[in-house]
Amino acid sequence: MKKPILLTSIALIAILFGCNSKSNSNKAEEQIVFNDAIDMEAAPVATRQDYKADKAGFRNESNEVAPKIIKTANVSMEVVDYAKSKKQIDSIIVASKAYITSEGFQQSDLQLGNNMEIKVPATGFNGLLKLLTTVAKRVDYQNIYTQDVTEEYIDVKTRMENKRKVEKTYLDLLRKTSNIEDILKIENKLGEIRAEIESAEGRMKYIDHQVNLSTISLYFYQKLEFKYTPDEMPSFWQKVKEALHAGWKGIVWVLIFFMKIWPVWVITAVVYLIWWKTMGQKSKKSDKKKKKDKKKKTKDDSNQTFTQESI
Repeated sequence: MKKPILLTSIALIAILFGCNSKSNSNKAEEQIVFNDAIDMEAAPVATRQDYKADKAGFRNESNEVAPKIIKTANVSMEVVDYAKSKKQIDSIIVASKAYITSEGFQQSDLQLGNNMEIKVPATGFNGLLKLLTTVAKRVDYQNIYTQDVTEEYIDVKTRMENKRKVEKTYLDLLRKTSNIEDILKIENKLGEIRAEIESAEGRMKYIDHQVNLSTISLYFYQKLEFKYTPDEMPSFWQKVKEALHAGWKGIVWVLIFFMKIWPVWVITAVVYLIWWKTMGQKSKKSDKKKKKDKKKKTKDDSNQTFTQESI
């Protein structure tokens, strides 16, 4: 009886031990994959210094990525006829499949001018410059600038590809993980990696846009002959008329001003009435007192005279 019980206990312990070993093995496998993902994310990506140090690798990358050159130009030129030249320049821009992003017309006594910023496909950059200068009577200056952004483009592309590899590793780990806490950590990490990938993609698109569309800043102008035109003096009667008009406007404005401050006039009138009534009552009292004093004095004088006559 004891023997079967013992065998059963041993079997249960073996089963529990096997399940625990399997669970620990799965957790250990998940931890290894998770650590691998972290190590891959923390691994340094290629830098510009690495490209310069490893010329062979840089050449291989350059074979995959075409050179990225941003071209810009500044041109100033004098034309014979502004209106005619403007039409010719507009026609040249349309024929070159370019477009104007900004335009500013300027006029003075000495010249007519226009400041344009033109965007043109990089393949038609040189051709458009040549066509624009054919309109000029004289080219004051023509400056061309180039900026090589190939290394930056390869650097951004490499970082993006590494981030995509890390993203794939985390996605594989997410499929194998059942722990809620680990799932949340992985999803947060995937969100950060996706944001970095989108940022890199946006930077690459911006570089491509700058490379594919070159910029030409064009200023063209026509010189004008200076002509002195004296100001016309108004006649005497015109001045008299203007003076009368100005005087009448002044009177109207004064009347309007006094009308605007009508509350001041009301307050002044009320204060004056109060003051007038107060002073009137005081004056009446003073007059009555004076009359009374006068009567008293007259009476006293009469009594004194009568007394003297009696004596």
